[in-house]
Amino acid sequence: MEFLSWGRNPWGQDILTHISWDLLWASLIAGLMFLVAHASYMVLSAHRKRRTAEVDALEATHKDLPARIPKHSFMARTFHWVMAASMFTLLFTAFLPIAGIRFPWVQWHWMAGLVLTGSIIFHIFHATFWLDFWSIWVGPKDIPEFKSEIMRELGHDVPGPKPGKYPLGNRLYHLAIVVVGLAAILSGLLMIPRGRT
Repeated sequence: MEFLSWGRNPWGQDILTHISWDLLWASLIAGLMFLVAHASYMVLSAHRKRRTAEVDALEATHKDLPARIPKHSFMARTFHWVMAASMFTLLFTAFLPIAGIRFPWVQWHWMAGLVLTGSIIFHIFHATFWLDFWSIWVGPKDIPEFKSEIMRELGHDVPGPKPGKYPLGNRLYHLAIVVVGLAAILSGLLMIPRGRT
């Protein structure tokens, strides 16, 4: 069974024309397995929430705080949704033609790539000059928090982490998105010389 089908474009270059539907089913099954594993983790986790006494103590210490504290600025939220929309557009315009759905996808794909690149460049400048750039990055300073999280998950009674604005899970997810976003941009830059359709 062939997972990939190749063809030649008018310039004689080998191009990917189709992906086997078996890969779609494999990715759907992998996604469902992830959801089941994550749901099981959330149900069975020893310390997934702070105890009531701990929450009450925190609230008593910070009575002067307002009821609602905005966590992200309007610009940060706008960047998030522009990046998400461009990533989804890139995914759809990349895989729908391979699945056999024909439409003029190249221009949409190219524009979504430019929007993604521009939004990431904007985010780097925005985070550097208007936000705390290093607060989202993972480093050696996170080892105690990681150890504390592991101990809590294993059922030990240790104090909860005090991560500040971004908990360790958020920072690790940010790192994964950085890798995926830069890989998408790099793969697009490498394909530009071949894209004459």
